[in-house]
Amino acid sequence: MLSRVAENVYWMARYLERAEDTARLINSMSNLLLDMPRDAEVTWFELIKVVGAEEHFKELYHDKRDEHSVMRYLIADARNPSAIIACIKAARENARVTRDIIPNEVWEQANELHYFSGEYARGAISRRKRNDFMSGLIRRSQTMVGIMMGTMSHDAVYQFLRIGRNLERAEMSSRIVDVAAGNLLSDEEDFNPAFATVRWINVLKSLNAFHAYRLQGYLGVNGGDVLDYLFNQRDFPRSMGHCLQEVGHCLSEVPGSQGPRRRLNQMIKEIEKVNTNRLKRSGLRQFIDKFQRSSDGLHKVLTDTYFRYE
Repeated sequence: MLSRVAENVYWMARYLERAEDTARLINSMSNLLLDMPRDAEVTWFELIKVVGAEEHFKELYHDKRDEHSVMRYLIADARNPSAIIACIKAARENARVTRDIIPNEVWEQANELHYFSGEYARGAISRRKRNDFMSGLIRRSQTMVGIMMGTMSHDAVYQFLRIGRNLERAEMSSRIVDVAAGNLLSDEEDFNPAFATVRWINVLKSLNAFHAYRLQGYLGVNGGDVLDYLFNQRDFPRSMGHCLQEVGHCLSEVPGSQGPRRRLNQMIKEIEKVNTNRLKRSGLRQFIDKFQRSSDGLHKVLTDTYFRYE
């Protein structure tokens, strides 16, 4: 397999996952604001923090932090390379240049998703049409993933697709935990437990994890249990531990993976040794920052090993 093909399918999966996770995050924030009291200090700008785009957002929108500006930036602003429409466009372009490798059904679904986002994304900036657009985008994204899983040979191309999807998912999960949960690891849980419970439930819903969490038999929703579940639950496909485990399985199927696997094993060990019941806000922030740097490091090793191979 050519290195450019591996890179194309890797980025196609990453962009597709990024668009879907952004849509899930926006839906979750919309539901949270409906559940919170009016005087709660929860703003749309938290979404900009999740994606780590504070500086770029400020360059484009200056001091604006209102809902319309945040939604435009995350959904339909072409100047933002991580906006939903930009991610879908990039995923389609990577699918286009690998049309001789991927099944025709995947290319057709990439086209359908691209035209859907182009037609309805700007309307989703307003609340009235937002939920329909997000739900439709998530459905189409999941359809594309399902087609790939059901029609592609599970060869090296498929493994790089899975690597990209799971690495992007792990990173987005860490960002959601950083912002959404970081504000709760303080005296807030003792001072206002009802408020904290609603926020912790929203952390789970942001990752589509609330139903799966309840099925595990936890007695309640509290910080230590939620973080442990999102860090280490290997059976839940959006936990950071599960995503890294899947990357490891994929790397074992491709040649020359010794370097990436060493870096990956370090990340897994760092997650496993975290004591979530004793973790405070500053400790969580330090851990997440280290995890994201390690994720960037793993991406660089993958790039040097496979995508720039000579």
